[in-house]
Amino acid sequence: MRKATTLLIGLLWGCLHLVAQEADSTSRHALFGVDYTGEVQTDFRQALQANLLQLHADVPLSKTLSFQAASISTFASREETLANDLQSYSNINAENIPFALSVAGLTWQVNERHSVFAGIRRTDEDYFCSDGLALFTNSSCGIFPTISSNFDIGVFPNAALGLHYAYEREDLHLQASLYNGVGHHHFTGSDNVFRFRPKTDGIFALGQAEYRYRGSHYFVGASVHTRPSVQPTVWAYAEQALLPRLTLLAAYGHAFGRDIACRDFCGLGARYALARTEFGLFTDYTRVYGIDEWATELVCSFRLTDFLTLIPVVHLLTTDGNTKCIGILRMELGI
Repeated sequence: MRKATTLLIGLLWGCLHLVAQEADSTSRHALFGVDYTGEVQTDFRQALQANLLQLHADVPLSKTLSFQAASISTFASREETLANDLQSYSNINAENIPFALSVAGLTWQVNERHSVFAGIRRTDEDYFCSDGLALFTNSSCGIFPTISSNFDIGVFPNAALGLHYAYEREDLHLQASLYNGVGHHHFTGSDNVFRFRPKTDGIFALGQAEYRYRGSHYFVGASVHTRPSVQPTVWAYAEQALLPRLTLLAAYGHAFGRDIACRDFCGLGARYALARTEFGLFTDYTRVYGIDEWATELVCSFRLTDFLTLIPVVHLLTTDGNTKCIGILRMELGI
């Protein structure tokens, strides 16, 4: 497995190098990046370490066509997390994965406002990744449980084959996507990331509109999953700027249909920015498989340099009447 993974990484980056040489004649340059996130989690009785390594590449093939690729590698010091919560208090908690693709495909920049991507992609590359929600480590701020708890779609650490369209202007951002209904992270076998089988996996389609006005952001979206039956979901969230440094957050999601794990999600919070430091407080409620959960997160993000950020976090989780406190010290390094 390790030899195959090493060989695959070498082939991928070798191909990127060759493509980058072909792209030298274009007006844009190839971009490569590495992001590392490491954290220590504790319930003040025991601790574990979690790690996430991400590689990124954006290689222009022409003035309008580019190849994009990104990968993840995850490692944790133990398999079990520190809490049996429903929403996952850390958005990098995952099984140990030596190497998996999160993005691999072609982007056609039709003009300055329209673009189309085709290939492998994660849903959370584009949705639920606003500046306000991205401050928090609770996985529900990365994608609402009215979607992630109901469907095995291509969200971290999985991805899926599909199409993604985006329209961008200063005050409005529209996007729509169509994916295989089940996400994977393996390269071989029946659960490989390259499969597209609507008959057995269904199709997952979603769209979202973002409106920007005087520092505030307003989002509305909807999705449909076709297996085992057509099941729609809607959501809305807002980041309302009250002061130049203070933003209030509000979120709600609802899933329709029968035999679903999670029907409702709602959350409220605030974000305060001071120089190179951000403070955030977010509390949410959801019900999954008949179990109620309240999750509250207090986070501080200290940007020490242009490459290094230190993030202490405290989670207060109440699941099925049982309360637990989790502390996290996270470090983010990006080059």
